[in-house]
Amino acid sequence: MNSTAGALPPEERTAMPAMYRFGDFELQPDQRLLLRDGQALTLTARAFGVLVALVERAGQLVSKDELMQQVWAGLVVEENNIAVHVAQLRKLLGAPAISTIAGCGYRFALEVSRGDAQPAEPAGDNASDDLPGNLPARTPSLIGRAHELAELGALLDAHPLVTVCGGPGVGKTQLAMAAAAQRRACYRDGTWWIDLAPLTDGAQIAPTIAGTMGLKPVAGEDTRAALARRLKPRALLLVLDNADHLAPEVARLAAALVQATPQVSVLVTSQVPLRDPAQRLLRLGPLGLPAAGASVDEAARCGAVQLLAERAAGAGSPLPRDARSIDAAIDICRRLDGNALAIELAAARLPALGLAALAERLQQRLGLLAPLPQVPASRQNALAAALDWSHGLLSPTEQQVFRRLGVFPGAFELDRAALCLADDGLPAPRVIETLLDLADRSLLSVDRASAPRYRLPESIRLYALDRLQASGEAAVVRAGFARGMRAVFDEAYEDHWRSNPHGTPGAWRERWAPELDDLRAALDEATANDPDTAVALYGSSSPLWGAQLLQAEARERGEALVGRLSDGLPKRVLARFWEAVARAHSTEYPLRCRAAAELAAQRYAELEDTRGEYLAWAEFALNWRIDHPEARRALARAKAIEDPRWPAPVLTHGRTTEAVLDFTGGDAERARETLLSLVGLCERDGYLEGTLRTGANLVDIDRHTGRTADAIRRGEALLPRLPPGRASANEFTLFANLVGALLDHGDVARARAVVADCARRLRRLPEDTCMWSMLDLFGRLHALSGRPDAAARLAGASVRNYRERGRLVRQPNEENDRLRLAELLARHPDAAELAAWQAEGELLAIGEACELAFEAGG
Repeated sequence: MNSTAGALPPEERTAMPAMYRFGDFELQPDQRLLLRDGQALTLTARAFGVLVALVERAGQLVSKDELMQQVWAGLVVEENNIAVHVAQLRKLLGAPAISTIAGCGYRFALEVSRGDAQPAEPAGDNASDDLPGNLPARTPSLIGRAHELAELGALLDAHPLVTVCGGPGVGKTQLAMAAAAQRRACYRDGTWWIDLAPLTDGAQIAPTIAGTMGLKPVAGEDTRAALARRLKPRALLLVLDNADHLAPEVARLAAALVQATPQVSVLVTSQVPLRDPAQRLLRLGPLGLPAAGASVDEAARCGAVQLLAERAAGAGSPLPRDARSIDAAIDICRRLDGNALAIELAAARLPALGLAALAERLQQRLGLLAPLPQVPASRQNALAAALDWSHGLLSPTEQQVFRRLGVFPGAFELDRAALCLADDGLPAPRVIETLLDLADRSLLSVDRASAPRYRLPESIRLYALDRLQASGEAAVVRAGFARGMRAVFDEAYEDHWRSNPHGTPGAWRERWAPELDDLRAALDEATANDPDTAVALYGSSSPLWGAQLLQAEARERGEALVGRLSDGLPKRVLARFWEAVARAHSTEYPLRCRAAAELAAQRYAELEDTRGEYLAWAEFALNWRIDHPEARRALARAKAIEDPRWPAPVLTHGRTTEAVLDFTGGDAERARETLLSLVGLCERDGYLEGTLRTGANLVDIDRHTGRTADAIRRGEALLPRLPPGRASANEFTLFANLVGALLDHGDVARARAVVADCARRLRRLPEDTCMWSMLDLFGRLHALSGRPDAAARLAGASVRNYRERGRLVRQPNEENDRLRLAELLARHPDAAELAAWQAEGELLAIGEACELAFEAGG
């Protein structure tokens, strides 16, 4: 490839801003400074000039001639001088910062922000109007795709055939046009853009290309061979846009061109890859979305938000940069799955609707995200039209599976989707094969973090639901979906009680938590139309509600089904249902929990299901939280049928209950021995979640028995084993018990640090974690840290929470914390003020009390 571009005249260059930012660097051309984290770096004058020339046109090709004229104006020097200074810059900035365009020049590949804080978006090389080709002299700005543009450029440098593949509206055309514009100076015979969308026959492709390029046909010639022969001496880039419907014919033509023309590059955009081994594929995903908790500035730099802001400004409705507006913008972009077309269409509606109203109407997005009335709708400017086009390319079987997938609001594994969607006319293996075809067509997004999970982006899912409703099979498909999810969670229930082969805390939750959205949808469907399936699904899914700390939702769903239990339900379904109800009420409503647990135990006994009966009686006994005759009777029934061969996840329930009753009954040493034995069992079976839970209970017992140093040592040793990024009630119990041991030891500073760490990890824990039972402990820490007001309020909140839950007797360390807090508060000189604070605490909601408790960490 030969460059024909001349240098950009100085008077035509864009005026340089006061500074540029990229990564950790700041470039100040006027001051001739390059800073890294505020520290000036040393560069030679020529290297600095090369850097300015490249950064000024970030993302664009800067030819060697242009660099020579701009940096060495009026001097005669060797071309390798440029390479020397580029090497110096790469060593300083990192090798990926500057890309080499073979035979042409260089491109600055990092994302650059100018002094006005607006990102420097890659654009076409609009100085090359005299080059052959039909690409527009000025191409639309490309926003949020700097990384993809650099990746595509590298592929085009190295390979003659590249396909940009992605779903409808994701921005394939815009990326291809930006790449073509950026490289037009690299091709002696130009860059040629061919839109294949209007063509209906593959035989039309070669003649259309020839006609666009002004090549006359020769009668009787094979069109592919003739085109290849005529292009053989030429050096050009051929872009074939919208190849979806003609992919096989495009693949054959591209293969012929690549084999016959040494200087022709072919760039294709399509929803489906070409079947050509020479092809290099770039899968284009959605625009970048901000991470959870991102700052306003971080969010504004993400591709999806950038695009919304840019297009909103262009429509005369610039986005405010306050946190509330940015949060609304993030929500819109997230709900639109980062889809470029959908975001652009949403931005066009902002002047009329504003952010809040637009967000409210996104459920009707297929009608909302269309061009304004004066503009005809097409698949380039209307979301529904784009999806109509994609749907029309599918086979009848693909259309059937596609519309049925609309019932899945969340991600799914292939075999589980097949279980839900298959029927007599569409067997499961055929469903899986078709799902893979839909993924290949870019209609499904794929998460390959662990086991591959597939998902319909929300806009596409809503379209699929419309198609499902129109097909007349919606009711049948939804019912099958609910029954399939019941089978999925029957497996999940059994998996919950097995030994943990993965050996990591939360492994069961990691496997099954992604099913939560689909579980909710299936329960909603079954509760409305098939109560028997809903009851069965609710019972089997009970471990997931607990693992996700969603007991409040579980209570609500369970109570909605209690009145719909039918006489014909199998005993196993009823047993699991009442077991689930008991677990949902375990911390908040003890009487309801025990009644449900007893019903579950009776049903399991009738089935001679000793494991189920054992778990139900253990739940009944543990719910007392203290030694009590009723708890002892239930535990005795559980112990009578215990099988020591059961895996640790089962035995942990009974033996933890035994230890709690012994501890609260005054036999702490026996409780300690039981728990030490249980730790060994959990370690043997790889049940590390049980190890953490049992370890936290041992910290509690060691604290009570005066083994404070052992308690601290054990608690500190368990902290590094906590799984990152996940919150659980067991984790909170460990943190709280360690804080208690530290306070007993007099180490207030370390206790505050542990609370701060706990707050960072677990601040969003719901009330069902028994945090209410630790309020006196956090009150002690507040009092010792000089905040008697917060301490007194937590004392009042604690009284209220124990009373409301019917917990008249506290566990030993809970009572100890209450007494020690009372001693600290008694030192306050103003009894009336103290009483007022305590009264205020009794009015706090549990969430407010928990927030106040976490403030003890500073």
